[in-house]
Amino acid sequence: MMLKDLNFVAFDFETTWLNVKKDEAIQVWIVLFDYKFNIKKQFSTYIKPYNFTSLSEIVEFTTWIKTDNIQSAPSFDEIKKELVGFFDKNTVLIGHNVKFDIAFMEKYLWQIPYKITFDTYIYSRLLLHFEPSYALEILADKYDFKRNSHDALEDSLMSLDLFKLIVKKVSKLIKKYPFLQDVLLKSNSVFAKIMKLEKTNKNIFSIPKKPIHIPKAKRISSPNELITSYENKTVFNTMNVNIEDVINFGINWQTKVIFAFSSKSRLNVWKRILRSKYIPVSWLSNGSISNQENEKKILSKNNFEDYEANYILKAFSHYQEDISVFDISNFDEYKVHSFLSWEKRGINSNFILTTHTELFNYIKERWNEAIKDYTILFFDWHLWMNNLSFVVNKGFDFYELLNKLEVLKYEKQFDYAEKDIDSLINDASTFFWTLSTKLMPSFKWTNNKIEIVDLFSNSKNSINQLKNWYEELTKKIEKLWEDQVINYWNIFRDCVENYWILEQKLFWNWNLKYIFNPLLQNIDINTFNDYMEGLTYYNFTTLEKQNYVKLDTILPKKEEKAKIIDYKEDIDFKKLVETIKQKMEENKSIFLVSNNRNFSNSLFKLIFNLLKEYDIKANIYAENITWGRWKLLYYLKKDKEKKVVIWWPEFLIWNKSNFINYHEVFLLSINWRARENIIKDIKFYI
Repeated sequence: MMLKDLNFVAFDFETTWLNVKKDEAIQVWIVLFDYKFNIKKQFSTYIKPYNFTSLSEIVEFTTWIKTDNIQSAPSFDEIKKELVGFFDKNTVLIGHNVKFDIAFMEKYLWQIPYKITFDTYIYSRLLLHFEPSYALEILADKYDFKRNSHDALEDSLMSLDLFKLIVKKVSKLIKKYPFLQDVLLKSNSVFAKIMKLEKTNKNIFSIPKKPIHIPKAKRISSPNELITSYENKTVFNTMNVNIEDVINFGINWQTKVIFAFSSKSRLNVWKRILRSKYIPVSWLSNGSISNQENEKKILSKNNFEDYEANYILKAFSHYQEDISVFDISNFDEYKVHSFLSWEKRGINSNFILTTHTELFNYIKERWNEAIKDYTILFFDWHLWMNNLSFVVNKGFDFYELLNKLEVLKYEKQFDYAEKDIDSLINDASTFFWTLSTKLMPSFKWTNNKIEIVDLFSNSKNSINQLKNWYEELTKKIEKLWEDQVINYWNIFRDCVENYWILEQKLFWNWNLKYIFNPLLQNIDINTFNDYMEGLTYYNFTTLEKQNYVKLDTILPKKEEKAKIIDYKEDIDFKKLVETIKQKMEENKSIFLVSNNRNFSNSLFKLIFNLLKEYDIKANIYAENITWGRWKLLYYLKKDKEKKVVIWWPEFLIWNKSNFINYHEVFLLSINWRARENIIKDIKFYI
């Protein structure tokens, strides 16, 4: 089904790290193949960077390339002629996160000719659902085209295999639902540019007895996978008891129970155990039902945006595989999904899992009635204040306003009113950009925050201009008459007209993101009581106080499964490395708990060199040094050998939710203020 006049090129670089300007390529492999996936030619070589001395431990570990491999390799200038011959105006460039590899190629070859790019990462997220990770080698392992990664040749061939898998899946969908060809041809989708498609010329609303609808999921999800006063409320202490016994205690408590946790990782521990016992659980998060009127508006369009065509393709892919949860991968998918859905509230299970924040938001939106018949078991109660403060003092994120306006713009296009919203989006963007650039030089930073009183009191022309824009924006937003947008804008008005805080957050491209918070409302136990008023709930915590009911007086005492070693004093790295060496020789797996990135990095280098020096066969995994969380979890579940993991405390709980266990846990670099709570939580959850 591929177009014959195209050339397909899969290629990959291994590099000294991730900064295109500063780092260098150390290996390249490039493969040219035709529309039948026959390889026509290929080229590979190590590359010696300019001013090369040696590779770092991290690069050696992640690429499996040694300094010796590079010493006698050619420079990029010496291989340019070989590479240029792979590209022309009909070339389709294929790769996993292909923009990164193109950036490195163009660093050396300036601008290479090609027709279109095909990013296997983007389209695997579109058509391969709920994978453990979308890293190339994980998908290769899952779909049985695993090769020796990380290596530029193998990455290129794995990208080719993944490309074939995606194209074949689209071909099968088209064969079963031919009208999808019309959808793709009426869009700018990459599949319309590389595949041989034909118009069916059918009116999809006039098919007798079987009109076509976009398949609807029950709910959406991320691709990687929800009163009386405290003094009179029983608080249960969960120390020294098995989590499985606490679960049994909870499900035998009442017929309808909501389990609330401080984070998703802790929730997942319970979810996995409950499912292993074949106990059905549900979520507190929103469901949705299909809006057929809006569905007809989309399907009646003469031309589709490429993201609309991709959404429809993805919906049928879910339907074909009988997946009822839609994995939203990007904002464009969310826009279409929002337009096609009517929000539905309500829960239909006896056992509900949720987080503190989700529960507080649910209550804040006045949905108490839906959960009044449930008993809420509120775990990690000692962390309630942070989570409630996040809900009560939710600030104004101007990117979130722009996202709301973009969703509104998409919806209004069918009423031919999107130009007004487009103008509003441009005005809002200009306003916030000017606000940041004009005022930033005068801001005084304290702990990554800026405090400002009476923003518009300054008499400078730029401030007056901002004030005028602000007033005009307010009028335009109020004209929209959209409750969600107006309510959100009112948060910002409160911030501006009273007292507010600006928080700086950084993205990969180093643009600033601004969160505007009003004067923070004090949160105390009365706030908590107000939120939980009229609901039946009980609190569970790992903290110990005299009036707390100890569950170990009711349930069996816990048998320690992992030995926990607490390094309270300054760490002697020499002794620590010797201890790790001894544990490896005893064939034990260990987890080194650290929430300090620099400390983790130093520790990784020490252990890497230790394993290398003594030729110890063990795997080492470290926070954002080796791989990201989802990719690492996939490898840890498969790894039955001895291993060393260096990561932050919450990841240890993620391990438990995936039934990954360790012989010993070392508590190393942990924030001292929260140290006691972290240690107790670890002991309970693992």
